[in-house]
Amino acid sequence: MGFSYWSPGLTLGNMKLEEKEMRAWVDGYISAQEQPVPRQQDDGPHWAVQRFFDLEQDHPELCWQAILQVLHRRPGEKVLGLLAAGPLEDLIDSHGPAYIDRIEAEAGGNPEFRRLLAGLWESSTAEVWHRVLRARAG
Repeated sequence: MGFSYWSPGLTLGNMKLEEKEMRAWVDGYISAQEQPVPRQQDDGPHWAVQRFFDLEQDHPELCWQAILQVLHRRPGEKVLGLLAAGPLEDLIDSHGPAYIDRIEAEAGGNPEFRRLLAGLWESSTAEVWHRVLRARAG
């Protein structure tokens, strides 16, 4: 897989996540999204889903890292669909121009990431969306 972006002790602004914290976030996200019935936001691992919303605007790099780590774990189709239509789509919509080169590079070497791109709805600018379509086509 093309997963290669995690850096232990990643620091962005005043936000720092150690590897074990990132692992807990990814584990929690997968666990929350595997649940058959949506649960209350303050119940169980839903904090991990909420973290994407909390960080997407000011700390997109942490979200990018977490998206790649979730994908690296090879969760089921339900989790992958929610990852595509949620955190990845939000990242592209809010930060597409800044991340499109990395999205294309990841898609170029990672067929699982290309499959993840297939779960997106159109977002960001027309230019970014056109490049996303090319990246997911391979």
